[in-house]
Amino acid sequence: MSRLGGAERVAIHSLQASLRAEHDVFFISEDFDVDHVERFFSCTGLFGEVTRLSYPPFRPKLANTLMLYRQLLYHGHKIKDVISRFPNFELILSTQDVGYVPMTSGTLVQYCYYPDYFSHIQQASSSIGWKLYYSPARAHYHKRVRRIDRFLSTSNYTRALVRSEWGRDSTTIYPPCPVELYRSSSETKENLVITIGRIVPVKRMELFLQIARALPSAEFVIIGSVDPGKRNYYNSLVTEAPRNVRFVLTPLRQARNLLFRAKAYVHCTRDEQFGIAIVEAMAAGCVPIVHDSGGPKEIVTDEVGFRWKSPDEAVNDLLSLMDDESLRQRLSTNASARSSLFGSEVFESRLRALIEETGSRRA
Repeated sequence: MSRLGGAERVAIHSLQASLRAEHDVFFISEDFDVDHVERFFSCTGLFGEVTRLSYPPFRPKLANTLMLYRQLLYHGHKIKDVISRFPNFELILSTQDVGYVPMTSGTLVQYCYYPDYFSHIQQASSSIGWKLYYSPARAHYHKRVRRIDRFLSTSNYTRALVRSEWGRDSTTIYPPCPVELYRSSSETKENLVITIGRIVPVKRMELFLQIARALPSAEFVIIGSVDPGKRNYYNSLVTEAPRNVRFVLTPLRQARNLLFRAKAYVHCTRDEQFGIAIVEAMAAGCVPIVHDSGGPKEIVTDEVGFRWKSPDEAVNDLLSLMDDESLRQRLSTNASARSSLFGSEVFESRLRALIEETGSRRA
């Protein structure tokens, strides 16, 4: 619960859905700052309604040596200990990685963001050493996959990957997006373009700079956080950024006014699993302009925005918006309306129905 991102949001709303279905709910996790998490996700009192089964956070003394295996061993041992003290769970919903799913007699449901077979293996440049390093982990993951009763996927894109990589079907339940936070503004839209995300290479923020460089008359803003291990990447972006780009290093909720003022939201990540930030921007009336791959293809239809394959296409899409106010208003209205399909209440409703269905099957 430390990163306060999409996976943590899924956990929060999974708890709320289970409570509203009037189940006895237990929450297994590392220990964390409850007040901070409840304030961030606007869920005051939530953790007082569930039974928390916490254990000390993983704090390795040695730097990255065998980090993956040390994490698997540490969390596996701690979770096994918790489960042994409460052996009668009827259903366990895992919103963490597959490798941490416990062995138990209860029904196991896994929420999948990406069947990650470790990024080094996927790259053509992977060394033999990396493949050998991850080989035991792959075997461990396969063993866990065979024990899971049901998979849920964050998008149809992820569903296809789960089928391809693990040979299992899954049910798509889009993650909960806090669209209600972005619907109360009457701000005048400006020639402002936003992107949101952790400032790491996989988000391809350098393409955002390239797009901004081609449109010097517009203002571009990157809202996000700097990954401690990727500070050199952030520093290189700051050095290369044109004068019409600025960085806002703050949680999105503290920068909502920027979304309310922006005409467009540009998403540069390739093969994103879903894209909660895209939906948040749409709710605020931003026209989404996303890379034509992965989960965002399911969010952004022709009626609400644009999909691009090259930065030049994204530049042309932005020019269309800036030059045609009636087009922008139509897409903005449609985008805001479509965002409601991915709201938190939709997620909770679908998850409650699935929990009841899974329980009925078990009975």
